[in-house]
Amino acid sequence: MEKIFAQFIKDYEQKAMNTLSSRYSVLSEESLRDIIQDSYVTLYENIAAKKINEPHYPYFLKICMNLSLKAISRQGKHIVVGINENDIQQKDTVSMHKVESILQVCDEHESIVNEKKQLVHDALGNMPTRCRELLWSFYANELSWATIADQYGLKNADTAKSAASRCRQTFKEKLKNLLYGK
Repeated sequence: MEKIFAQFIKDYEQKAMNTLSSRYSVLSEESLRDIIQDSYVTLYENIAAKKINEPHYPYFLKICMNLSLKAISRQGKHIVVGINENDIQQKDTVSMHKVESILQVCDEHESIVNEKKQLVHDALGNMPTRCRELLWSFYANELSWATIADQYGLKNADTAKSAASRCRQTFKEKLKNLLYGK
């Protein structure tokens, strides 16, 4: 297995780096290299856990992309305060009014995000266990439909997709009820 994994890294590392750097230009080269390394670890763990049999580039790239999006999301939570020429001419610093308005927007955004997270959590909590498990397996654990079908004793990947589709519809209805009280 070690030889296969080493060959996989040799064959696809630069390709992954090129793909990620073209899609996620806001991430530094160092961040992208860290993401690729973390993706190797995740891929190896998934092989060891028998979620997949061997390394596949599309699966690996999906892991890389998900980790890249998480990294971008973390970057978005940091406040970047720029100094423009007027600030420098006026006080040689950023005005406190601007800082306070940025902080207020960030606090309001964080509050809205937390409310949405709670609504999603409540909606999921009101769903049948099987639906929660199917949706969690696909979206959070990133398992394939075939793997999910095997895991839950479903006929095949299409059956798992259909069941998950019904679960998504149930989730939408539950969320709508929580949002609008219908």
